[in-house]
Amino acid sequence: MELTFLGAGSAFNPGMGNTSAYFLAGERLVLLDCGETVFSLIKDLPAYRACNEILVLVTHLHADHVGSLGSLISYSYYVARKSVAVAHPSDSIVRLLDLLGVDHAAYGFLPWRAGEPADLGGGLAATPIEVEHVPAMRCFGYLISDGAERTWYSGDARTIPAEIIEGLKNGSIGRIYQDTGNKGREDPTHASLAYLEAVIPPSLRSRVICMHLDYDYRELLREKGFGTI
Repeated sequence: MELTFLGAGSAFNPGMGNTSAYFLAGERLVLLDCGETVFSLIKDLPAYRACNEILVLVTHLHADHVGSLGSLISYSYYVARKSVAVAHPSDSIVRLLDLLGVDHAAYGFLPWRAGEPADLGGGLAATPIEVEHVPAMRCFGYLISDGAERTWYSGDARTIPAEIIEGLKNGSIGRIYQDTGNKGREDPTHASLAYLEAVIPPSLRSRVICMHLDYDYRELLREKGFGTI
């Protein structure tokens, strides 16, 4: 299973695009977050044009993660005539879309339970796992499995859950995509480079892909052994 990224920047780094990725599950396009820069990119993609269904896995409600979700839903429903479902363990996403005036008829809401796997179709499954990001908002990463390999997508998280690090070490998790907010200091909301160096052994760093960057320091990340987008 390969993730295709539409951006790898943080909220204040729109030049690299809001961090978001997609993959295919059978004939369904699965989108991980839909920040402010995402709709303008995805609407013209061949993968979007070819699919009949879109499933959006929402990690949390900050604007760089859901800022164009309303536009994607409305365009898909009224113009492209595609089915959209939105998965998130909290119905706060429904309340947000209500405030944006998005018709309930335009999308389906999937209130997945944290810690429980959900079938994506095409032999794929995803499990939302609650992570620590900011105190005022529930946030989730997604553990995605194709039956042979598991991939962790952090969303925004200041630490990596212990079971994810253990899975990387024992080989049951093949790849981690981790938001890495700042190269030089501890960050109370995102994993820093210093934190990743402390918890990821050098031999495993190539399987940890850094995303959600405050600015472009990918060369340094690669020098440290980490993967980049």
